[in-house]
Amino acid sequence: KYIELSHQMGKMSKSKHNVINPDDICARYGTDCFRMYEMFLGQIDQAKPWSVSGIDGVYRFLRRYWNLYTADSEALNISDAEPTKEEMKVLHTLIKQVSEDIDKLSFNTCVSAFMVATNDLGKMKCNKRAVLEPMTRLIAPFAPHVADELYHALGGDGSVHLAQFPEVEEKWLVEDSFTYPIAFNGKTRLTLDFPAGASKEDIE
Repeated sequence: KYIELSHQMGKMSKSKHNVINPDDICARYGTDCFRMYEMFLGQIDQAKPWSVSGIDGVYRFLRRYWNLYTADSEALNISDAEPTKEEMKVLHTLIKQVSEDIDKLSFNTCVSAFMVATNDLGKMKCNKRAVLEPMTRLIAPFAPHVADELYHALGGDGSVHLAQFPEVEEKWLVEDSFTYPIAFNGKTRLTLDFPAGASKEDIE
């Protein structure tokens, strides 16, 4: 004999026996991971189903973020070398989006931006202090314990939450060149890069 089951979404309630103890999640993943996962679920002013099924993704992100500073070792691995333009562009793109989205209380898109920037910097194998130190101050409202620990490891005084919040520098977001498609008889045959300030006549 088969029993027909149905799926139903609803709020947590003791009477429905669907309450999840946050202490258990914090003990397993840490409070910063739990905090960021709740932000990542969606807009703060919208109802959303609560599930622990996606928290592993946020946990893996925090591990990748930490690894930017340690290069998969236990000790801090930070370089004082000058960052590249590409690294600075990733940083200031992140600062701009997080600064704008915090004002709109769009914390989920802030977390997404941190994930994208962490992946990009990881591919670049970036461990530059000039990039990672501002990121530490930027992520502080989202992962306060991780940020405070890294801030002190980098030589910061006091709490990271009293440090100045990073400000975007638009000069790092200006494109030096543009890629133009070159078409013959209505079909694109190739693409060419030209300086951003090139005139129409120069491009032609």
